[in-house]
Amino acid sequence: MIFLKFLKSVFLSIWRDSTPIQAALISSIIIVILIVLVFSLVQVIVPFTYIAI
Repeated sequence: MIFLKFLKSVFLSIWRDSTPIQAALISSIIIVILIVLVFSLVQVIVPFTYIAI
């Protein structure tokens, strides 16, 4: 929950302190990084759970 509040505050500060084009670019980069992070985490965790079963 704290992580979600942190992400919300980051996105709000980006949109408040920069131009709309810069904010959209930075937000899209952050979203792509988060998607890659989740995908990588799943790629690491799924084989270990399969071995444990």
